[in-house]
Amino acid sequence: MKPQVSSFERGRRIVLIFLIMAILLCLYALIITKEYSNENFIAIIAGFLCFIAMIVTAAILCRCPHCGKRIISGVLVLKVCPKCKRSLITGEKVRK
Repeated sequence: MKPQVSSFERGRRIVLIFLIMAILLCLYALIITKEYSNENFIAIIAGFLCFIAMIVTAAILCRCPHCGKRIISGVLVLKVCPKCKRSLITGEKVRK
């Protein structure tokens, strides 16, 4: 049986995937495609849509599992909830 993954961890993974896709699409548009071509335009728009999807995913799924605070900025870096000071992964109180 698989261990249950929290909504925050699932949201963090999805945000990371969208971020990588957005970066790759923008690099593809800048380096590989010809300037002012349809392919260039489509790659830029797709990268922008991935970035928007990343923000929406962070706003919906990335909440502290304990206090419910939305964590949008720093979702890939934070290990401790700024409000309740609990670990976002284990749930234990963190001393500082």
